[in-house]
Amino acid sequence: MNVKDSFMGFGSFQVKDGTQTRFWEDKWLGNKALKDRFALFNIVRRKQDLVAQVLSSTPLNISFRRNLVDANLSNWHRIVASLQNINLMEERDIFIWGLNASGNFTVKSMYAVLINNGVRVSQDIWQITVPMKIKVFLWYLKKM
Repeated sequence: MNVKDSFMGFGSFQVKDGTQTRFWEDKWLGNKALKDRFALFNIVRRKQDLVAQVLSSTPLNISFRRNLVDANLSNWHRIVASLQNINLMEERDIFIWGLNASGNFTVKSMYAVLINNGVRVSQDIWQITVPMKIKVFLWYLKKM
């Protein structure tokens, strides 16, 4: 779970029913998570809400710790405007892996991004912040 945000940063969600996608923290509306695009994340009450929870009512099911004024209000209007064309469906959300053309996760693509980020598998493998099973797998790859 320690590397979940790093892992999720390599992909994005295609929202269908909104029950697997976090409204603020996942990439689903553009190429960045809403928390990284707007300072509103700092004042929202429920940071972990799912897209389905937020879109479940009109007005949107979001509350802030203080009133929205000036830039915060403008940013909120931008978010609301971008949600006008979102229609939830009866299908599960789809996670699209951004490191290969198929959109599906592969160990090879993860390995490549680790190597390209300067990780020397022979020495640094045990210091990187990925789950132990991936470290062991990388170690096995190196031995081949």
